[in-house]
Amino acid sequence: MKVSVIIPSLNSPILDSVIEKIIQQPQYEAVGEILIVGKDDQHLLKTVDAPKVQLIETPKPVNAAKARNIGIQHAKHELLLFLDSDCLPEPTWLDEHLRLQAQGHPVVGGGVLPEGTNYWSLSYNLTLFHEFFSTNAEGEKRYLPTLNLSVQKKVIDEVGLLNEELSRGQDIEWTTRMKEAGFMPYFAPQAVILHQHSRLDFTAVWQDCARSGYHMRQVRIQYPQLFKGSRLLQNRLFLLLLSPFIATAITTGIVRKHLSVFHKSWHTIPAIYFTKIAWCWGASGIDMAVRK
Repeated sequence: MKVSVIIPSLNSPILDSVIEKIIQQPQYEAVGEILIVGKDDQHLLKTVDAPKVQLIETPKPVNAAKARNIGIQHAKHELLLFLDSDCLPEPTWLDEHLRLQAQGHPVVGGGVLPEGTNYWSLSYNLTLFHEFFSTNAEGEKRYLPTLNLSVQKKVIDEVGLLNEELSRGQDIEWTTRMKEAGFMPYFAPQAVILHQHSRLDFTAVWQDCARSGYHMRQVRIQYPQLFKGSRLLQNRLFLLLLSPFIATAITTGIVRKHLSVFHKSWHTIPAIYFTKIAWCWGASGIDMAVRK
């Protein structure tokens, strides 16, 4: 089964390292092409010896949903493997995606290592991807993130492309559409990546989580059957006033569910709490700048 790897990039500073990690995969011969969509103004791709790499440069920066859609439209192969430009795949990554695709799972999401480069990087990964830790069990999911996702083209032919109007949560909305169409998202924890992102301080993490709250509110209201508390999101003021209690409940739930992870990373619990406050504030619309 040949694979088209699709990577949206807005001048990722580790783009060359991401490509090198793909080349080092034991089943790299299954990769037919690596499509980089967006920008590489630092010309990092020129430092990589990879004939399979193609840069599809956009005239101006585009959001991740638009970049992935462009990649889909250019892809030559029937299996598409989406990877973000700040994600370094581990040696088991490609093998696990191919194994589960061969077993009949047309939508497969990989795991995220519960690690980070500093305190805020770690806290961001723990708060955002706790449902997709590499330490979690394999199995069906309600939705999956696109930072590490393989999808057969036949699925996209039926459900359509990503919603480019959503700045955040477009992956949850997209894979939810797949589930609704009968293509059950399947989680493969050992198809694992290290998310080496650039949210390295309190301000960056807060702003990102607030933006996520603002945009994810739309998705949760659209699919109330999949998300608890969707009715609460209808009342922005109520959501804002209850944010300390909501953040406490969610943080407690995350820690209890992942005791082995937080036994090592207990010091991130206050940061996790504040990210949930940020999410509620964003969903309430208190900071209108989070729309951007």
